[in-house]
Amino acid sequence: MPNWLSDPPPDHVFEISEFGLAGVSPRQPELQNRERFKDRGLTASPSLPNLIRPQLYRDALTKVSAANGARKLTTALVIPDYAVRMAILDFEEFPTKEEDRISLLRFRLRKTVPFHIEEAKLAYSIQDSRPGHFEILAVAIANPILHEYEAIFVEAGHRVGMVVPSLIAALPFCEVGHEGITLLAKCAGSTLSIGLIESGHLRLVRCIDLSSEDTGTEFEIGRTAFPVLQQTLAFAEDQLEQKVTRALLCGFGVDTGVIGEQMEHEFGIPYTLVNSRFGPALAENAGLLGLLEQFAA
Repeated sequence: MPNWLSDPPPDHVFEISEFGLAGVSPRQPELQNRERFKDRGLTASPSLPNLIRPQLYRDALTKVSAANGARKLTTALVIPDYAVRMAILDFEEFPTKEEDRISLLRFRLRKTVPFHIEEAKLAYSIQDSRPGHFEILAVAIANPILHEYEAIFVEAGHRVGMVVPSLIAALPFCEVGHEGITLLAKCAGSTLSIGLIESGHLRLVRCIDLSSEDTGTEFEIGRTAFPVLQQTLAFAEDQLEQKVTRALLCGFGVDTGVIGEQMEHEFGIPYTLVNSRFGPALAENAGLLGLLEQFAA
């Protein structure tokens, strides 16, 4: 993220989700636009085609984008978390040459991603660098899936300069000054994304299709999400040797209070909703608002 955010702000930021498209210019953050669909437009997957009804997004783009015929709009695009694979990797040594770094990361990810890592786009950030220890946040996406998302905007005359998963884009809501570990849990459709953040670093990242965890006849976010959150809290104590000190929740709808109160009652962890100075953070726009926290004047 630090490298991405060192560049000039894009002309436009979009977040593409299962049932809609949100867009805003960082120069006019108060003029955020959202189009919500009656039908599902995509099904996020790291290995299968994502866009079910691409025309829905093409039509929505004309409504949420600022018209500018003089030049191409530079665009930052937030995509669903489940379309990518994210991992925290530890190394004793990390090469200095970029090509050697990418080669090493591809080697480590090869057996853990459901696509050909040699045919994927890979990005990384060095989160911690000490003698004998390097902690790397790596993000990989299959090229065909990346091209699916980019094509919607390139065909409309946009120049896509940044593509980022929603959870990573929402990290600015977890301020560095907070002591202890923050659990950021974001639900979008049937996908649950979880990050454990300490001092601005992601210590754990998980992205789960909740529909595959559900064993009942009717999908229920609260019932399926809470066991996963319990596992994450246990990981923090066992592996990180620390307790989570607060929870930030986003996208759980009517189940937010139920999940939050369970965490407070059973684990003594206070919860709050993810909130932005530019409006409420929802499942469809949390990543977009996270980027605005950095890009907006």
